[in-house]
Amino acid sequence: MDYLLGERIKDLREHLHISQKGLCEGICTQGLISRIERNTATPTAPLLHQLALRLGVDLNYFFDDISRNGINYVKETIRNIDSQIRDHKYEEVMQTVHLEKKNPLFREKHLKQYLLWREGICVFHMYDDSERALNILDQALQLQQGNERNYTETEMDILASKAIIYSIINKLDVAADIYKILLTHIESLSMLKQNRLIIRILFNASRNAYDRKKYRESLFYADKAIKICLEEEHLYLLGQLYFQKGCSLFEYDRAYKEESLELLHKTLWIYELNPVPELIEDLKEEINYIQNSQ
Repeated sequence: MDYLLGERIKDLREHLHISQKGLCEGICTQGLISRIERNTATPTAPLLHQLALRLGVDLNYFFDDISRNGINYVKETIRNIDSQIRDHKYEEVMQTVHLEKKNPLFREKHLKQYLLWREGICVFHMYDDSERALNILDQALQLQQGNERNYTETEMDILASKAIIYSIINKLDVAADIYKILLTHIESLSMLKQNRLIIRILFNASRNAYDRKKYRESLFYADKAIKICLEEEHLYLLGQLYFQKGCSLFEYDRAYKEESLELLHKTLWIYELNPVPELIEDLKEEINYIQNSQ
């Protein structure tokens, strides 16, 4: 089956996380974009040129037989990088990033931004160089696709990465200020297909508040994230969130000792579904600590 023009436009638009409304703004009606993507209308040459500019591609993109394979390659590369980051394989990620920086398929601004984001994370963890890592993340943010009132998902992830680094190097108040910025933008993410970013931001904001001994604030963020996990049937970070809530609740008021222990035992049950010895060991130490506290 031929890969039709409307399909190419739709695939690229969705890959860039651009809505039909965002694509057509100032160019044409949303209804026309919808018909073009369904291949029931054909764009004029001037219109197609404007759409190409908005999507950041050359006109030839829509007629090049390798375009679809190119999109698939980019998606697969990003999936591999994300997986390696989760597994802490930072050297492998750095090799991939340096290679893909020279790849024409990664020439678009949002993809350059993605590679810089991943490079910054690797630099921090491989070389313990927070200054250089933060500088790279700032370079990524300078390629801003959204604006201060409407960050893209990747830009929010970059800001969250900066906040994590600031927390690790004990600049807790700086990190807290970044989380405040992120949390004011969470509502704009309500239509995302997945809530992992929101959960991650809330979880790290809860940890940051705990480290600042703002236990009530920590509980607020943890509860909000747990609610999303349960409503969306996400196990993602749910164990860590129960752990965070249990610790914060106990520090907030030790009269909640039993409730805290109940939360930590929920955490243990979740951790044992996919055991990570280090996490389970830390959790059992916390349980013993609370059990033996007066």
